[in-house]
Amino acid sequence: FWMDLTRFAVGAGQFINRAVQYTGESLGQAERTQLDPALEELLARADSTKTWTDQIISQTEVLLQPSLARLEERLYEHLEWSIPSRPHAHELLGDKMTQAGLEIGSNTPYGKLISFSVL
Repeated sequence: FWMDLTRFAVGAGQFINRAVQYTGESLGQAERTQLDPALEELLARADSTKTWTDQIISQTEVLLQPSLARLEERLYEHLEWSIPSRPHAHELLGDKMTQAGLEIGSNTPYGKLISFSVL
């Protein structure tokens, strides 16, 4: 699953780079070229996809790295103390994935991937 997400993130990054290049070339001209509304929508979706992908990757790194909070939780469990309530890293990751799938849309490949992974 993570390999698919990584490949998708790389593809989205390449698309965004091409879009930025096209925009830079367009702005260099005296008159601004009117973009097709479908292209503008696609650019907005690509930007949103990149933002969410960056957030998901960041939260995944938090989940995979050793954490003092998890060590603290194990200590509380060992001592049979009540653990302070706060969201766990995997819960935060799931929330980000759900939010991304909802914002981008469940009818898109990214939304389907996110929606499927949360199930």
